[in-house]
Amino acid sequence: MKLFTVGPVACYPEVLEAMGQQMYSHRSKEYFSLHYETVELLQRFLETRNQVFLFSSTGTGFMEASVRNCVRKSMLCCINGSFGERFSEVAVSNGRTVVKLEPPLGEPILPDELDRVLKNHPEVEAVAITHNETSAGLINPLKELAATAKDHDKLVFVDAVSSMGGTEIKVDEWNIDVCFSSSQKCFGVPPGLGIGSVSERALKASEAAVNKGWYFDFKIWEEDQRQGVGTPVTPAIPQIAGLNTALKMIERRGGKRWYFDLYRERNRRIRSGVERLGLSTFPKEG
Repeated sequence: MKLFTVGPVACYPEVLEAMGQQMYSHRSKEYFSLHYETVELLQRFLETRNQVFLFSSTGTGFMEASVRNCVRKSMLCCINGSFGERFSEVAVSNGRTVVKLEPPLGEPILPDELDRVLKNHPEVEAVAITHNETSAGLINPLKELAATAKDHDKLVFVDAVSSMGGTEIKVDEWNIDVCFSSSQKCFGVPPGLGIGSVSERALKASEAAVNKGWYFDFKIWEEDQRQGVGTPVTPAIPQIAGLNTALKMIERRGGKRWYFDLYRERNRRIRSGVERLGLSTFPKEG
């Protein structure tokens, strides 16, 4: 049986081939070349000059890192499904107070509603947004939500686990502080790699943070990356090689526009097939 889920997804043959190469040390010239080239490819893809870190984890590692590095007391979580709820659970488990913005299931987070809640809760330090809520099949208006959060001078965290690589994200233009994903979704690489960009403002927040742990300390990752040694821990080298190959494949075949059009056509076919069965999709139409 084939289940066409959002991930882990089937991988391109060239990705699997790249991952099957013999291992080498993560302190070797071979790895440093792979690491920094992959970081540069991701920066181009996400349209950012921010630091991009490659965590040996899933995207949830980045989710927890954003909380522990950047939030002292409280944050707002936009929730319209299971993964928005997970962000809230992660924050609470780390001792933070969470304000929830939670419309009826199947409905998006709207900028006017976010603005209203932020006016009522000026104490929150950050806004967490799930770009594409996998559990509800719903994409939120990220650009507008990020702008609203910035109107209130808040940090913006974006869970882009099931959207990065499949639709446009302009990290710098949209002023996103932490934007993270996982290797096993739209990029078509096996699981095991957390991918994320971290802004200068988020790094400054991390510098002042206490009890943030060690493994996901943004400042430790920044220091090693700036010193030319890649990562502070052993990285998931095969996954990074696979991601590197996927990003080069995208550039070679026509760039982001080609890749996004590929996902748009798949989306159209699925919706068309559902309609032919006499059914409809669950989320409210945008």
